[in-house]
Amino acid sequence: MNPGYAQILTCPHCGTKKEVLSLISGNTFGQTLWSDNKTIAPMLPKVSFVQKCPHCGKYYLLSRQETEYGKTYSFELGELNYEETKEAWSMLKETEDLTENEKLNILIMQVWAFNDSYTRKNETTAPTEEQAYIKGIIELLLKMDNVDDLLKAEFLRETGRFEEALELLNNYLAGNDFLEELKSRFKEHALASDTRPFIIYGE
Repeated sequence: MNPGYAQILTCPHCGTKKEVLSLISGNTFGQTLWSDNKTIAPMLPKVSFVQKCPHCGKYYLLSRQETEYGKTYSFELGELNYEETKEAWSMLKETEDLTENEKLNILIMQVWAFNDSYTRKNETTAPTEEQAYIKGIIELLLKMDNVDDLLKAEFLRETGRFEEALELLNNYLAGNDFLEELKSRFKEHALASDTRPFIIYGE
């Protein structure tokens, strides 16, 4: 990993600036891929798609920032916890010109953060209200045309809708060996009535 000068972000609400990581180069060595499509790559860290202003506490999108760099380095990613991703969605969903791709990124961040908190690495049971909330978020993802059917099947599995997941998987035409292997593993977990995300590869 070779960092460059920090990217400077400007809060569109109050004008406060902050610095985040900028990479000149990186690699996927040691990368972990989870079934919910989250990747963790120590040598290729990603700055969060949604950023929280350290001054006013409001949220904004990395994709809408002007390109600006400083003269120092930063390893800040601006990652949000589960509660913050919920707050961000509550605020950003009111954006009039929110694109489908931006919406997808904000929604899937919440699924990943929920899994980080409750299902990915521990046996913690999510509170009933949080289970209901994330099912609502997943329902929005299932209605989106820019979400692949394989990922939709995974989301159905994670919410316990195993028959629907299997039906989608049975009709899914994998275009290569890797996708065929994913399809097979998703079916295996659905048939086992397993709702937790699992590691595709990595540690």
